[in-house]
Amino acid sequence: MEHVDFLTQEIIRLLGEIKGKRILELGIARDCVSHMLVAQGASPILVEESPDVVARVKSSDLYGEFKFEVRQSRLADLAFCPAESIDAAFSVISLAGTADLARLFRQLQRVLKSQGTFVFGLVHPMAFIQHSQTPASEQIRYRSKEPLDSAALKCRFPVPLPEKVRQISFGETFSQLKRAGLSIDQLLEIPEESEQDALTDPTLLVIRARK
Repeated sequence: MEHVDFLTQEIIRLLGEIKGKRILELGIARDCVSHMLVAQGASPILVEESPDVVARVKSSDLYGEFKFEVRQSRLADLAFCPAESIDAAFSVISLAGTADLARLFRQLQRVLKSQGTFVFGLVHPMAFIQHSQTPASEQIRYRSKEPLDSAALKCRFPVPLPEKVRQISFGETFSQLKRAGLSIDQLLEIPEESEQDALTDPTLLVIRARK
């Protein structure tokens, strides 16, 4: 596999064996991952909200070499997928900016096959707590319902964040997955990027769930 950031490596690793499987990529962080999956024998479908990003992907050399399906759509609008037609789905970080995670989880429960895998990254609550350690006039309370400009987060993230990110607690994420019929079987905390070997606080959360 070509060089990719640590977060994307972990998400691809958690997908497991993908040869011959139909896989949804929900949103693009820095780079499209679907071409890597084609090279490993998978049949990916990329779903991306931005028409400009979709146009960039379709005009790229990688798209010309590794053919895969591309859909310009809201991430939670998966009506084009028949029920139980997808083996696995993943999102590197795009879900951090999605307003309606609950609806997306329900859509994934419909389209995933039995025991289908869903792997996704979110901004870790610790990153918001660090942000709150600012002058009181600038503080954003943890679990605020208001979207936050990602530029206000001072951590070093391995991939670009969506322009706006939403704060969601561990409990809320777990509850929404459970209500949608998805159960968590692995959770990883990704530390802040550091130029030294010193221990750093987690900035990203990676969750693997199964139908």
